[in-house]
Amino acid sequence: MKFPSFKKPTAAKVSGPKPLVLAPSAPKSLMSRLRKHLSFHSVALPDSVRIPANGTTRPDEVIRNLTDATIDDIAFAIQGTEAECSAIIRRSGALKELYEAARKRGALGTTTVADAFASLSDEELRK
Repeated sequence: MKFPSFKKPTAAKVSGPKPLVLAPSAPKSLMSRLRKHLSFHSVALPDSVRIPANGTTRPDEVIRNLTDATIDDIAFAIQGTEAECSAIIRRSGALKELYEAARKRGALGTTTVADAFASLSDEELRK
């Protein structure tokens, strides 16, 4: 039977971790820096912006890289996205209204819209 030794073990040569050599990396792109550092919302910055047509001054829609866009381009892009957002909100409201009307008529989840409103009278439409 061996008894534990209380002698300090001789120090073995332990090779530490090899130094990490980093190759110089390319600087981060402007877009990735903006997305990281501007604000919480900046992660959603698009790579390009859609500048809507504007009558005779700009008859066609323009899509431009965000880094090449002017501040006015950004303002026009904001107006365009707000118009899209308004359209989505109106569509969502109309769908919600249709859904609630169908439920009031006793429609179940598997009922089609055509079946839910098959017996719709002109008087009900005028309400």
